[in-house]
Amino acid sequence: MSLNTSPPPESDSRRRVPGALIVVAILVIAGIAVVGGAVYWELHPPTHPIAGPTVTVVDDLGRTVVVSENPSRIVVLAPSIMDIVYRLGLRDRVVGVGCDAGIPGGLLNEYSPNQSALWNISAGLCISDYPSLDVDELLNLSPEAVFAPTYTSAAAVEEISVTFGIPVVMLNPTTLQGIVSDVQLVTSIFPVVQGNGTALEAALDDQLVSAANFDSNLSTNGNALPTVLLTYYFDSGGYYTYGPDSFGQSLIDALGAVNVAGTTPLLYFELNGSVVLNDSPEIILYGTSWNDPWLVENETPAQWASPSSGAPYWSQLNGTKVALDVTLVSEPDPTLIFELPVLLHIVHPTLYPSP
Repeated sequence: MSLNTSPPPESDSRRRVPGALIVVAILVIAGIAVVGGAVYWELHPPTHPIAGPTVTVVDDLGRTVVVSENPSRIVVLAPSIMDIVYRLGLRDRVVGVGCDAGIPGGLLNEYSPNQSALWNISAGLCISDYPSLDVDELLNLSPEAVFAPTYTSAAAVEEISVTFGIPVVMLNPTTLQGIVSDVQLVTSIFPVVQGNGTALEAALDDQLVSAANFDSNLSTNGNALPTVLLTYYFDSGGYYTYGPDSFGQSLIDALGAVNVAGTTPLLYFELNGSVVLNDSPEIILYGTSWNDPWLVENETPAQWASPSSGAPYWSQLNGTKVALDVTLVSEPDPTLIFELPVLLHIVHPTLYPSP
């Protein structure tokens, strides 16, 4: 089996522009650095105490973070986090989002048109995060808290949180249940939306319980579990996908299926095209962006199937191929959980009713 280092899915914005894979490699390294820096931040708390009531949380990297209760000005550095913020009714508190208006595609490199419209995200909110986060732009917005994914550079997080005393909460769900935990975490910081948080958590739990019950019935009835390739990008070498202990693996488990990449040693990697051909997955769920004028060139269903530049061995793969909005296969957020009935029907068309 041939494996290559690949981008984490939350950095999908970086693969939508030229030179993307180089930048993605930087993001992977940055994510590792953030993990390693957690101890530093524990030993070096912010030097600027927060005035007023505070909330203490433990984020997804195990960092203890003290945040103002109900902060009125926040910066959100990932679409998956923005999904939570919006569903909790906190959009009016967002003063900045991570993107870069200075490169082709601008806002659309990070937020799909559907997301931009639903969440009222405009280029004026952009904080440059390519090739690195522009801390000065962020500071100019005077945020009271920053919500960031783990591919945000450790140096930037350190500068924001330690030097300038602005709390940075790192969110990095690696399972579907972890998404619910992140909803709880954000809600705890904003007691003013406790009702919204409780309702959202209950709705997400209902979806997860329903999926778990269906999966249990599959096992009880002795149904064979289909093999699945979940992929969010391709190049000439192969397919970018998910290994064990990733949210992608958790999604495939919830769908009552077997991950063809489930025995590999990495969370995110490129699975060689010939290996995929040999594994012959019964279902291929692949990310596309046919509704985005900046992305269609490389991410339409037709491009995946292009004889000259498409995904390797695509025409020889006999499994059922289903195009999905790339955000569904690359962003661990509540929207993904709410789409479980759709995905379950795709994977089990004769056993799970069409929603």
